[in-house]
Amino acid sequence: MKKPAVSLLGLALALGLLASARAAESAAGSGRTLAVGVFAHDRGPFSDQHESGVDLNLELQFAPLPFPGAPRPHLGATANFEGDTSAAYAGLSFRLRETPQWFVDAALSAAVHDGPLHKDPVRCAQFSDCGFGTRILPRFGLEIGYRVGPSASLSLVYDHMSHKWIAGGENEGIDHVGLRYSRPY
Repeated sequence: MKKPAVSLLGLALALGLLASARAAESAAGSGRTLAVGVFAHDRGPFSDQHESGVDLNLELQFAPLPFPGAPRPHLGATANFEGDTSAAYAGLSFRLRETPQWFVDAALSAAVHDGPLHKDPVRCAQFSDCGFGTRILPRFGLEIGYRVGPSASLSLVYDHMSHKWIAGGENEGIDHVGLRYSRPY
């Protein structure tokens, strides 16, 4: 990512956090949430660890839809600042379990990324160092959260982007594992 883009991202993050802090009291019942996280890049149970870094994750979660299961639309981005794959995504989150202090959510999204589509076929065959194959990938996620206050939570987040079992061809796939802070906006 180029330096002007990093500066703009930092400015957007600062403005978003400021707006979130000021609106938190009036927004507590809105159902909308801003989540900010730090993720380990290309680390997780299905990762081949060919990329690295620490990623910034920003996600807007909207009020639940009036459908069975009350899915929550979300928009987000995971930015890698070391020249590896970054992604933007949109989809639905589903609350799987909830207690007064804890919650577990699952997410299903479509992600667009800037990673390589194709790499050296020999390295792909020998070392599983492949391209992603397609620009748009399914993204699956799991979040386990703890409420640290009436309108804030900390979560452990895992996500995986891959088209395995959906489309043929190269399929690098990528995992992220990290921590995220959320509050209403």
